[in-house]
Amino acid sequence: MQKLFSRPIFGAIFVFLISFVIYLQTMAQSVPFIDGGELATVCATLGIAHPTGYPIFCIIGFLFANLPIASTVILRLNIMSAFFVALGSGAMVFFISELYLYWFNKKKEKVQQQQKGKKVVVKPVVIQESITEEKKQESVAAGIFAGLVIAFSATWWDTSSSVEVYPIHCFLVPIVLTFFFRMLRIDKEKFGRESFLFAFLLGLSFSNHLTTVLLAPACLYMFFATYGFRKDSFVRIAKLALPFALGLLPYLYFPIRSSQFPLMDWGHPANWYSFWKHFRGGQYSIMMFTKDAPGRNWPYFWGKYPEEFSILGLGLIVTGLSALFNSSGRGKAHLLPFILLLFFGCLFWSINFDILEINPYFLTAYIASIISMTFGMVWLYRSAKERKKEYLAFIAAVAIIGLQLFTHFKDVDESGNYFVEDYTKNMLRSLPKDAIIFTSSWDFWASGAFYYQLVEKIRPDIFVIDVAMLRDRPWYYNHLKQRFPDVMKRAEPELSAFMVHLVEFDRGEDYGGESIARTYTAFTEAFVSRNLERPIFLSPEVIVQRDPLFAPSFKPMAAGLAYRILPHDSLLDVPLPELQWNDKNYRARSYYTDNSRWFQAMPLADRAQNLVKMGRLGEAKKFLDLAMKLEPDMNADIEKLHGRDHDAAIHINEQFGRLEEFRRSLGK
Repeated sequence: MQKLFSRPIFGAIFVFLISFVIYLQTMAQSVPFIDGGELATVCATLGIAHPTGYPIFCIIGFLFANLPIASTVILRLNIMSAFFVALGSGAMVFFISELYLYWFNKKKEKVQQQQKGKKVVVKPVVIQESITEEKKQESVAAGIFAGLVIAFSATWWDTSSSVEVYPIHCFLVPIVLTFFFRMLRIDKEKFGRESFLFAFLLGLSFSNHLTTVLLAPACLYMFFATYGFRKDSFVRIAKLALPFALGLLPYLYFPIRSSQFPLMDWGHPANWYSFWKHFRGGQYSIMMFTKDAPGRNWPYFWGKYPEEFSILGLGLIVTGLSALFNSSGRGKAHLLPFILLLFFGCLFWSINFDILEINPYFLTAYIASIISMTFGMVWLYRSAKERKKEYLAFIAAVAIIGLQLFTHFKDVDESGNYFVEDYTKNMLRSLPKDAIIFTSSWDFWASGAFYYQLVEKIRPDIFVIDVAMLRDRPWYYNHLKQRFPDVMKRAEPELSAFMVHLVEFDRGEDYGGESIARTYTAFTEAFVSRNLERPIFLSPEVIVQRDPLFAPSFKPMAAGLAYRILPHDSLLDVPLPELQWNDKNYRARSYYTDNSRWFQAMPLADRAQNLVKMGRLGEAKKFLDLAMKLEPDMNADIEKLHGRDHDAAIHINEQFGRLEEFRRSLGK
C-alpha cells in the first residue's frame, strides 16, 4: 500500500485500472444514439467526421477499429472510449499531485515586521511548506481521490459508455493542465522541455476538440500572474507558438484524406474554403450564441450540478473554495481565481450553445469542481490529522467515492441499450429490395444506418437519404453519387439547377429564396418520379413534420415501419414486419428511447387504422399487437425526469395510451 502512494504513476495506474474495469461493465455493446453510427463509420473507413472534424479522434479511432480486441468494430470503438476516459481519470492523479505539492502546499504564518517610524506590526505571510516524503504521499492520495471521484461523476462516467470524441478530450485536458503548471513552476527563467510539451499537447488537444479553448481564461490569468504582464511574457508566448503549431499538424489529415474521396467525407474539406468552414464548425454557427439558449441551459446546468457529485461532494467543494482562498501559487498567482475562471469560463461559453446534448460541454467546469472538492478533502484530512483521527478523512473519502458509484451506476449503465441497433436493423430489414428511404431521424437510426450498411454490410442495397442534409449540404450530393450514381443521375438536370443556388447558400451569398425553393421542389419531384421502379419511403418523423417543398404531388401510405410514397389514389398491400427487440432489462425512459419506440409503433398503428377502414379487423389487430410490444414502462415515475425527457415521456404515454384504447375497442 505504501508503494501505491510513493509516486503519482502508481496512483494513476491504480485509478485507471479500477475505472476501466467498471467502465467495461456499463459500456454500451452496440451503436449509441445521435452521432455514434457516423463516428464509428468514420473511424472504420478513415473518413472525415462532422464539424469540427476531430482529426486526432479519426486517426486513433481507425487504429482501435482494427485492433483484434472485440468481435465487432463498434464494440472496439466503445472500448476505446472507456479506455481514454479511464486514462483521463488516471491523469488527474498527476494534475492534482502537482497542484498539491507546489501550488496548494502553502501556509500562512504571522511575521513581525519593523515599519519605519512606526511600531512593529505582525503581518501574515504565505510561505512554501517543505516537500517531505509524507507530503509526496499525501499528494498522490489526493490525486487518487480526485481521479476516482471524477471517474464516477455522472457526465464523466457517461462519456465512457460509447464511441464519441469527448473521451480523448477527457484524457488530454488534465495532461495539458499538468504540463501547464509544470511549465509555470520549472521554466521560470527559460523556455525548457515543460514549455515545449505544454504547447505541443495543447495543440494536440485542439486537434481533437476545439472546446480546449475553454482553458484559455484560467490559463492566461495564471500565466501572466506568474510571469508578469511584460514584454518577456509575450516573447515566451511567441516561442510557444511553434510547438503549438506542431500539435495542430493532424489537421492536415482533412485535405489529404478528403482529396481521396472516402465513403464518409463530411464537408469535403479538400480546399481552403471548405477546410476553414469545417475547422471552425461553420455548419453549426446557427446553434452558437443563440438568444434562447442561455435561458434554458443556465437553469439546466445548476439543476443537474448536484447530481454530478452528491450532497457530500458539494459540501467539500464549498470547503475547498475556502481552503483555496488561503492558498497561493508562485508570485502573485492564486489558485482560487484560476479555479473560478476555469469553472465560469466554461459555463458562460457553453450555455450559449443551442444543442440537445450539452452535458459534455460542461466537462471543464466539472474538472474545476473536482479540484475544489479535492482540496476540501485535504482540509478535512489536515483537520482530522491535528486531532490524530486521520481515519475520519479516509472514511469520508471512501464514502464519497462509494456514493458516486452507487448513485450513478444505474443511470449511466448502457450495457443493455440496443435501441439504435434494433431500430436500424428493423427499418432496413423491413424495406423491400433496392428501396429508397428519406429520413430526418439522424439521432435515432439514420446515423446508425451508416455503420450497419457501410461497415457491417447489412442491406447495402437500401438507399438512405437524410432530408436535412439534402436541403443544405452541397458536399452530401457527392456522397450520394458515390454510393448510388445511377439513381442520382436520373434527376441530374434538376439537381444541377438546384446546386447553383445551394452553393450560393452554403457560401453565404445571395441565393434567392424563391429560386432555391422552386429548384429544390423540382429536383425532389424529378428524383421520385424517375425512380419509381424502386420502392420509395419516408420515415415516420418526416411524416410528422412533412416538408411541403418535398415531392408534393406524391402521398405517403403506412407500410411496415415507414410510409411508402406513391402517386395519388394508389393502393398498397403491406405484410406484417418482423421486429428485432433486444430490450432486455433496459427500461430507461428518455427523449431518445421513448421516441425510438413511438417512431416504430406509429406506422404500424396507422396501418391498423387503414385496415379497420377496409374491414380487415383481424389484420388490424396483428399490427396493433406488434405496435404495443414497443410500449415503454408506463408505470415509470416520469416526474423524476427533467426537460425534454419529461415532456417526451408524457407525450409517448399519451400516444401508447390511445393505442391501448384503440386495441381494446377491436375486441380479442
